[in-house]
Amino acid sequence: MEKIKCFLDKNKIEYFENYDVSWLSSIKIGGYLILAIFPKTKRELIKTLTKLNSSRTYYKVVGNASNLLFVRNINYPVVITSKMSDELEIKKNLVTVSSGMLLPKFCDLMRKNGLSGVEGLIGIPATIGGAIANNAGAYGFSISDKLVEIEVFFNGKVFKVKRNEIKFFYHGSNLNGFIILSATFLFENKNEYDIIKLSNEFTYKRNCSQPSGLSLGSVYRKINGKSAGFYIERSGLKGLRMGGVVISTKHSNFFINDKGGSVIDFLRLSTIVEREVEKQFGLTLIPEIEKVGDKDETFSRLSHSYKV
Repeated sequence: MEKIKCFLDKNKIEYFENYDVSWLSSIKIGGYLILAIFPKTKRELIKTLTKLNSSRTYYKVVGNASNLLFVRNINYPVVITSKMSDELEIKKNLVTVSSGMLLPKFCDLMRKNGLSGVEGLIGIPATIGGAIANNAGAYGFSISDKLVEIEVFFNGKVFKVKRNEIKFFYHGSNLNGFIILSATFLFENKNEYDIIKLSNEFTYKRNCSQPSGLSLGSVYRKINGKSAGFYIERSGLKGLRMGGVVISTKHSNFFINDKGGSVIDFLRLSTIVEREVEKQFGLTLIPEIEKVGDKDETFSRLSHSYKV
């Protein structure tokens, strides 16, 4: 680790040791990271990835950490892309954007330029890279709909991948192991007023159905076309609390940290929910969030890994 820190110091790349992950997580809970690295440009990110790759160091790249539950101290550095400088290039309908830009900001910029295709995604608190990797979608829109290609880092190399070479599915893709550096989209021209009107409609629907507060968004995937909240609520669990984490009374698929909750509180609550839904409906809930640092997490979920 000392060699990594020397490299970061030499290249003036920002990093922190024993980083409190609650400062990063959207639910504001978690342990400590051995090393958190914050590249500010795509160039810094590539240099960092190249160094970590060549030194055979475990690492994970995250975006806005809006669906990540850090469940224990992590034994590999975490490279954070969400603080990268936003890079955007617009050539008529063709838009190239850096992976660290936040999706709501991107949606707003597309609106201002009269470009349509992401209106339903405006309230999703993800980075462009995280949204693509997880094929973020809402209200009939998916981030992959207008995607042309992505620029990636993989196995020490930087190259481009066309949309038809990527397999996208419900809230997922086959991009595990690929670090997304930038993405190019092809949008449609539309009157800014019409884009605003549609965006406002989706924002209103989201605000009516989803709770505010510290959360990771939907905890579980849909089952049989219904939100997991449908089954959680009918299991009599709406409002159930474990320590500082409570099941939202507005949407039962949201766990809210409202009183200084802990990872243990969250995991205890999810254990009860999964057990009761299976008991009452015979259904197995599949997490939509990712548990980072879980002892059962497979190496395939790391951005890059080597055997020790």
